[in-house]
Amino acid sequence: MKTPIEIISGMTATPEYTPDSIKTLMSRLNLNEKGFAVLMNVLPMTVRLWISGAVLPCGQSMRLMQIYEACPEIVERIVGDSKPENE
Repeated sequence: MKTPIEIISGMTATPEYTPDSIKTLMSRLNLNEKGFAVLMNVLPMTVRLWISGAVLPCGQSMRLMQIYEACPEIVERIVGDSKPENE
């Protein structure tokens, strides 16, 4: 299995994350808006703006989403047992 760094170094362009793709990622990671906001280090309002389509995530946020999508196991390393449950 490739390490996250090997995966990231092989990536060329950061995909654009749409409201639907963000919702899909949140679901895949089993995170609600608040949990995803904590993981992304943004305010919950920012996540609401992303999933409503009012605002697109910045480049750094899209790169983080790309990493979490490619290596969801890294989320477990980051949050461990403290991951908020979906409401």
